[in-house]
Amino acid sequence: MCGAAALGLWWAFEQSAAAPETSYVVARTRLAPGRVIEPADVALVSIRLPAEIEATVFGEGDGNDVVGSVVLEAIHAGELLARGDVGSRRSTAARDAGYAVAVELDRPGALNGLIAAGDRVDAVVTDRSLAATAGPQAPGLVAAGAIVLDVDDLAGTGQPSDTITVTLQVRDRAAAVALAAGADAITLIRPWGASAQAAP
Repeated sequence: MCGAAALGLWWAFEQSAAAPETSYVVARTRLAPGRVIEPADVALVSIRLPAEIEATVFGEGDGNDVVGSVVLEAIHAGELLARGDVGSRRSTAARDAGYAVAVELDRPGALNGLIAAGDRVDAVVTDRSLAATAGPQAPGLVAAGAIVLDVDDLAGTGQPSDTITVTLQVRDRAAAVALAAGADAITLIRPWGASAQAAP
């Protein structure tokens, strides 16, 4: 009896220590919303997952569903790709249709650099003469819920930088955002403590 129990414990240990047999797709680097996934952006890792989690992520045979799809929610390096985090270009066209616009802002206008790809921000006009470019129901607000696609900040490279270039995805009124930014009359705001990842 003791021998059978010991054999059972040995078998359980061997099973838990055995190499995982299933591979899943993970991000090699941080993937911001709006990015089209390329083969170099993802990798396969072998791990054991509970069945309920396994059904929500991409596995080894799902390469065709992942590469070429569009990131909907920010995905951090090393994270498993959940099926709800990406979508086809066609399915995302109506969900987040809009424009990409790059604006050069002074550091205070860009939250002093405390933003990253994947954040959602509001763009506010700070010049009263441009107030007409803002929405009538929200004076000063020129773009709500814009997604930060990229942040080009040289401060961390040892070079002095008074400006930060931020690329935003806006649903509409991209021209108004560009106009206000060109007049040095725009600033970005967001609720403090909000998730750094883009909201659905």
